[in-house]
Amino acid sequence: MKKPRSLKDALKHKLNDNELRLVPRAFDIIGDIAVIEIPDELSDRKHIIGETLIDIFKNINVVANKIEKINTEFRTRNLEIIAGENRTETIHKEYNCLYKLDITKAYFSPRLGNERFRIASQVKRNERVLVMFAGVGPYAILIAKISKPREVCAIELNPVAFEYMLENIKLNRVEVRAFNGDVREITPRIGKFDRIVMPLPKDAGNFLDIALPALNKNGIIHFYDFSESERMSIEKVKKICRRLGYEIEILNSVRCGSYSPRIYRICIDFRLTSQPDEHDRKRDMR
Repeated sequence: MKKPRSLKDALKHKLNDNELRLVPRAFDIIGDIAVIEIPDELSDRKHIIGETLIDIFKNINVVANKIEKINTEFRTRNLEIIAGENRTETIHKEYNCLYKLDITKAYFSPRLGNERFRIASQVKRNERVLVMFAGVGPYAILIAKISKPREVCAIELNPVAFEYMLENIKLNRVEVRAFNGDVREITPRIGKFDRIVMPLPKDAGNFLDIALPALNKNGIIHFYDFSESERMSIEKVKKICRRLGYEIEILNSVRCGSYSPRIYRICIDFRLTSQPDEHDRKRDMR
């Protein structure tokens, strides 16, 4: 029997034409769990869709359906299991790293694998690197594994994601200093860095006032943003940095996925070229 080319192709004898038009074109695979967003109009067909996914993809043992938007504080969401084993914990493999997580309790995007590798590949020997909003550790662990940094520090607010990060550090046999808490409280206590990764596109701009003072001169920040264009994200970064008294050089801008129609996830790589002197900083704090 000929193997179906897609989920929609596999469902063509199970759903009618109107239903087939509503079947999602894309879904994520985290470990052995497929995460799909089935529209309400297909709610009574969701189990058929889930079982079909398991039939055609032998690496999938669980299918979960998104039933609400991402929680803003910890970037988690509720899911319902619609096929396969009744669990939400898995181990995801990416660039020879293993990440254990519960997909309902910790944020993880498999779509950012190539982007994480792009960042890790830029880290130079003996750099001191900080990963803010570190989640279960994918940026920090990959950097520690494939680069030769002097030290990698990672901060995560979600206590469950933090525990998974600790487990993943051991699982991958790397050295990462992990901190559970608010980046505003922890960053000023752990010194200066040559490179800072800020993978929180919805709110990263609100934390540049913490990241910039923690950066060595000529240090680099990888700043993530949701925007209609790279130009708009670059202008946003420049405006915030100027307001805080810092001069920067834009090194690169990269689209690394989309958030919604015409809104993209964009990474701006920039270098710190000058910073306010101590007198200016003290005056601004008054």
